[in-house]
Amino acid sequence: MSKSKPTPPWAKEIPEGAFISYGPTYKVGQFFHLFNNDFSTDADMKYYFFDPTEHGFEKGKAYPLLIFLHGYTNALEGDVCINYTGAEFFATEKYQKALGGAYILVPLANEKRNAEEVIDSWGQTYIEPLYTLICDFIKNHTAANGGVSKKMLWGNSAGASMTYTMGEKYPEFFNVLIPVGSDDLPEDSVIDTWDKNDVHLFLAMGKRDEFNDYQGKIVPRLPRLNKMKHCFIFTPDWVYNGDKGIASINFGTEMGQHCLVNPMHSNLLFDDGTTMDERLPRGLTDWLSYALTDHPYIDSTPVLETERLILRPLVFDDLLAIYKWTGDEKTARFMLYPKYKSPADGVDWVNSLYTNPDDLDYGFVWKETGELIGSGGVYHSHNPESDLWSIGYNIRSDMWNKGITTEAISKIIEYARKTRNIPGLAGTFAIENIGSGRVMEKLGMTYLEDTEYTKFDGSATFKAKTYTVRF
Repeated sequence: MSKSKPTPPWAKEIPEGAFISYGPTYKVGQFFHLFNNDFSTDADMKYYFFDPTEHGFEKGKAYPLLIFLHGYTNALEGDVCINYTGAEFFATEKYQKALGGAYILVPLANEKRNAEEVIDSWGQTYIEPLYTLICDFIKNHTAANGGVSKKMLWGNSAGASMTYTMGEKYPEFFNVLIPVGSDDLPEDSVIDTWDKNDVHLFLAMGKRDEFNDYQGKIVPRLPRLNKMKHCFIFTPDWVYNGDKGIASINFGTEMGQHCLVNPMHSNLLFDDGTTMDERLPRGLTDWLSYALTDHPYIDSTPVLETERLILRPLVFDDLLAIYKWTGDEKTARFMLYPKYKSPADGVDWVNSLYTNPDDLDYGFVWKETGELIGSGGVYHSHNPESDLWSIGYNIRSDMWNKGITTEAISKIIEYARKTRNIPGLAGTFAIENIGSGRVMEKLGMTYLEDTEYTKFDGSATFKAKTYTVRF
């Protein structure tokens, strides 16, 4: 333990071989110059902001707006408040490129320090003024230059509680909510409303948070949160700094496990580039990019059900499950894509889904275990030489020879024929891939021609057969 730092009360509980890290490993303030501010004396609330079009991004285009709310007393810290909210690094070239450009707004509560405490921090009285400030910023700073697409609200500590409050009051206004370090979850009825409005929630709170009750207030809500359409739950056993040390911060009170905003600010990546959560192989910005991207036809891809399967749209949170077949040599051998080297290889593919109104892409969930075990669907080929649509499918190799793929694709075809004007289907399989050929035969497809295909990376070419069926 450090002789110059107080010993955290949990020091004897840390895992064997772990060490305590007494602060973030990044330098605070190195990117403050990228921010402008509006500190005019007649403003109801002051704020900092970042404009992507002043830093190389195209003008005349709508970009998302990232709004960051600070914690208790942080408005009194001057420019450092930008860092304490978690906003500073989001203005960097690396983060901006990951998001395709984004406006940043850091509103400041009108906090004041009296003889005993800091007053006028976030609370109910700020609901309307904060909403007005955001709307005015969009109108005055972005509208003439393309405006805003989606809106993210991120809050740290007291700002996280305010994030829940604003999300409850304006569920149709905010598209993404990221509360960091607060157990002030709203009632299930509010979560129901978020689902109806396709709100994406990233709940971030350490299990050992010194100021919040994970076991008493978060754990009982997990069943409902896990049923949300778009919810990523990040509740680490220990909060770490970039050097892979367990975080300790003491300003008279130990709060290292409360300050999850520091690793969040660092994109949930350690200094060596490895991830703090295997579900986010390239960091938090991948999830955020997905949440801020329109997938306009995901809601027109309804959940289907068979005797053994739930067929549902694929989402970002499926990356680990997807890797179990895309990273499997047996499954990937005959696929067009090369074998995935990590879950990160699937990010761009998942982001590309549900942008075509005709395509039907489904994940196959095995009812018995609730696991995602494969995917497939029906796709408009847009081939001028043929009016036939195409089929495709992948499934984990340990689930082969159970009739699962046939069961799934049959149901998808049944739905597609009811909702799409499909004259027929075509599918191509490598001659060596006997199982794929059997699936097509069971679907009523018959031989059309011999052909061949090459993997996207050129690593292999396969002699193949094309089967078709007309309806």
